[in-house]
Amino acid sequence: MMRWLIALTMLAAPLATSTEARQAGEKTSISFDSALELEIVVRDGKGESTRLLNLNRREKFVQTRVDGRTVKVDCLSSVLQKSGTDTPVEEKSTGLAGHSYVATKTENGWTVKNSEGGAPPNEGSNLGAWNDVSQLLPAGGAEPKQGEKWAVEAKDLMALIFPASLREATGKLECACESVEGGKANVIFNGQLTGKGKDEGQTVSMSVKTGRLVYDFGKKRPAPQLMLQGSYEAISDMVDVVRKPGTGGTVNNEEERRKVGEISVKTNKLDASISFE
Repeated sequence: MMRWLIALTMLAAPLATSTEARQAGEKTSISFDSALELEIVVRDGKGESTRLLNLNRREKFVQTRVDGRTVKVDCLSSVLQKSGTDTPVEEKSTGLAGHSYVATKTENGWTVKNSEGGAPPNEGSNLGAWNDVSQLLPAGGAEPKQGEKWAVEAKDLMALIFPASLREATGKLECACESVEGGKANVIFNGQLTGKGKDEGQTVSMSVKTGRLVYDFGKKRPAPQLMLQGSYEAISDMVDVVRKPGTGGTVNNEEERRKVGEISVKTNKLDASISFE
């Protein structure tokens, strides 16, 4: 569940420059800031309990294009501040800080490995997804006209927002071009996405209340900053697994899953911004 929360705050990340349009060796500096205020409710046979958790994240990356489908990402800094119910203010570097990663675009999204070829920390699972800007532009990444409107379906956003976390999703983001001047398009977007987690009994919903992107078609990249405000809720069943004696080839191999409660995580605040240089 926490992995989803980290991934959704990287929603701005899919709005970076397309690797297909850049040249090998070209570098991009990326700064990311997000603020989450979470309300976590546990409901079980003992009743209901509520906790509050605040997460503030600040990160800086340098991306170097290797080829049309691969980028190298150096994490210069990644700091997470936590506070909340029974949680004193704590600020420390995340597992991404000071490390390098290689992200490769595949048919199913982006695959990320650390410098030794192993898996990255959970919060690094969507590094590189920030290069798929065309998903939030009109079909084919075409330059929109002032007043033009279009929609992006949830199925086209799964790999960007929830890499490897959802098995299906519905909903869409509504996009509109407010203005075009000097080869730069000012795009706003909002909408609702819902989905089911990889594990049974997990549902996720996300609302983008306000999103704004200025895209420079001359440079094939966003202008300096993108901002996003929205909300998020995830509900996960608490399950008790009971093994049955079984018979024949299924002896001690049958399971009965019983729901004994649920955990609900929702945001009271979700703000994110990303800057490019």
